[in-house]
Amino acid sequence: MSIQILGMAVAETTIAVVLLAFVGGMCVPFRYGIERLRGFGRAVVSKLPYKPPADPGGDVRETAAPDGDGAEK
Repeated sequence: MSIQILGMAVAETTIAVVLLAFVGGMCVPFRYGIERLRGFGRAVVSKLPYKPPADPGGDVRETAAPDGDGAEK
């Protein structure tokens, strides 16, 4: 059997699992729970493919002269 929530049919077992996870999450100290979530996020993000830029400098323009206006004295 399913229950209608916001126009969607949700199985009763799904609601039970979500409620159990919520209650379990409320039983741990806040700081501990946040640290675990951040660690999980770092683990997930570390698995994403990343290709560094070919030229780390990119289009870097020359710096100005030491006096700031670029004119020779």
